[in-house]
Amino acid sequence: MKKMLSVVACAALATFGCAEGLTDVEGDAAPDFHKVGGGKRGVRTYEITIENLTTGQPFSPGIAATHTKKVHVFRRGRAASEGIRLIAENGDPTEAAAELTGAPGFHDVLATAAPVGCIGCSGPFPSSMTFQLEAASKANRLSLAVMLICTNDGFVGLDRVKLPGGFKPKTFHAHAFDSGTEANDELFTSIVDACGGIGPVAVPDDELNDRTPTSDHIAHHRGISGVGDLAPSVYGWTKVEKITVQRVK
Repeated sequence: MKKMLSVVACAALATFGCAEGLTDVEGDAAPDFHKVGGGKRGVRTYEITIENLTTGQPFSPGIAATHTKKVHVFRRGRAASEGIRLIAENGDPTEAAAELTGAPGFHDVLATAAPVGCIGCSGPFPSSMTFQLEAASKANRLSLAVMLICTNDGFVGLDRVKLPGGFKPKTFHAHAFDSGTEANDELFTSIVDACGGIGPVAVPDDELNDRTPTSDHIAHHRGISGVGDLAPSVYGWTKVEKITVQRVK
């Protein structure tokens, strides 16, 4: 389904318009997927800042979660969940939030509410975003996933990294992954329209859906090859994302 990001980001994307057919939300408020479990005993609060280090790949809204070391949001070499597929292909974190909220081992789950721009990209979105999550003594791992908007099914992710115990900030550099769920034809007709709205090159919306499904496993993304409409010099990357985690409470 080639729909322009998620309903969670509709208000933020008013400049470009949301694609028709997105799930309607009653009233003006976006759904709140920020859920905390496990009670307040031993709970810590962390401020998390994600920075886009690319010049050609804005990030979609995505999912962030704290959890125990026994569970994962995604795993390299395994099939993508439906939630990860929808993030990687459509920039829609709704299903992932629903899958993880209340699931065993998960403490706090957040669907971020807006895209993150890239360095030098057009549009109103800055190239960083800050939010807070809570964690518990045994649920001290962090995972997150956001779409590389100008790809077929690429996403940036952290898998089960350990949160700092003290108040000294900790920095992580996330990798780019391919969800293995869509062929990488690199054509605008099979990439979300938000790529042309907030990416490095303005492209008119086509409202098409030429997704070619695949059944591969999650793997490191090989980058932009130039086989379709995406020029590697414009949409390619070396470093992708920097995440800074600071305990604040």
